[in-house]
Amino acid sequence: MKKKSIFLAGLFALGLIAWEAQATNLCHTSIINVEDNLPTGYETIELWGSLMMGTGPNDINAGVNRNSVYLHFNQSFGNVNISIYNADGNLCYNGVVNTSVQQTVIIPITSNNDGQCYIVLDNANGEAEGEFTQE
Repeated sequence: MKKKSIFLAGLFALGLIAWEAQATNLCHTSIINVEDNLPTGYETIELWGSLMMGTGPNDINAGVNRNSVYLHFNQSFGNVNISIYNADGNLCYNGVVNTSVQQTVIIPITSNNDGQCYIVLDNANGEAEGEFTQE
């Protein structure tokens, strides 16, 4: 249980660090999704961070509905690792997508993952993360 608490605290701290860097422009950090480009029925997942320098606010669209997480990559980031954690810090999903070939990913979510969830996208050039509530 202690590892889970430390993990969640670390994710929260990373979020605060990313937000702080955004606010002071100390490094390249941005929100990288736009709500208007999600399919009907999906709520926005705000992602913080960058998978590569020069990415902007329209580069990844992320959303969630009762059954799935939706990701659309509006540019190629190469291979991107996608991890989803539940509120206990347990890994619920992990996969790799080659965004040069597959731009849209829909990840099924089960009712076992109810509550606060965390998503982490990373590649060789950076990381983006966000959180969402699954009910």
